[in-house]
Amino acid sequence: MEKTLAVVVTYNRKKLLEECINALLKQKYNNFDILILDNKSTDDTEEYIKKYVDNKKVYYKKTEKNIGGAGGFNLGMRYAYEHKYDFCWVMDDDTIPTEDALNSLVSKREKINNKFSFLCSVVNFEDGTICKMNIPQVSSKYIYDVEEIKKNNLLKVDYCSFVSCYVNVKMIEKCGLPIKEFFIYGDDVEFTERLSSEEKAFLDLDSIVIHKMTKNTNTDIITTDKEKLSRAFYTYRNRFFMAKKSGKKEVIKYSIRYFTMFYRILRHSPNYKFARIKVLTKGYFAGLFFHPNIEKV
Repeated sequence: MEKTLAVVVTYNRKKLLEECINALLKQKYNNFDILILDNKSTDDTEEYIKKYVDNKKVYYKKTEKNIGGAGGFNLGMRYAYEHKYDFCWVMDDDTIPTEDALNSLVSKREKINNKFSFLCSVVNFEDGTICKMNIPQVSSKYIYDVEEIKKNNLLKVDYCSFVSCYVNVKMIEKCGLPIKEFFIYGDDVEFTERLSSEEKAFLDLDSIVIHKMTKNTNTDIITTDKEKLSRAFYTYRNRFFMAKKSGKKEVIKYSIRYFTMFYRILRHSPNYKFARIKVLTKGYFAGLFFHPNIEKV
């Protein structure tokens, strides 16, 4: 029987993690294991969820240092491959799957005879609206697969976030792992784009998860809180890398976007303009020299 591993990456959010684990344990489809990858939390996460780890369905692994979401998903997918799982269902610790979320994904992959690179879920905010940060990119070629929409409620996509992404593990052998050096931001887009270029990928319109973000917004360097501003460095560095992968035209477009964003910060940012420009510029120039390798398994 085909095996599935749910991988949850966590860092200092033990209460949300517990809610996530409880939601996983309540899935209608229950033939799967759970791996909690703890990015060296300092909030007693290990002790807090010990009661779950003892039930032989939930496994726990704590890293020696915080390797970011990218590092966590890299490690989790490597674990799935090395332990001979067929499918790997990845998510952050603030992802709360509805009871039928995995059952739907499994049902859909059976209907298409496992001919997919990844499936992803519809991601809602707590109020039931679509989560703006987790909207997958619908493929421009979806029209050629309109029968899949009619027959299976599957919509062809090019990439998605790691908030409920169901990966066909054999594609990891073919395409490699997520780039751990990304640390955070963009690792999911880069990885899933890589997969969908090799095999079709779909949004399962019947699989629903809730993303418990504090507010339903995209990350925006113009308005983001000062405490989270430093994270934007990874956004702009990693995006530059992806632009370089796509060729000179994308690099030129990205450079234009950099100067546009520079101007928008000066014109529209309500505060900390210099700090925002500093992070933006640091990320842009770091991207010039950022050349991580794609790890193979």
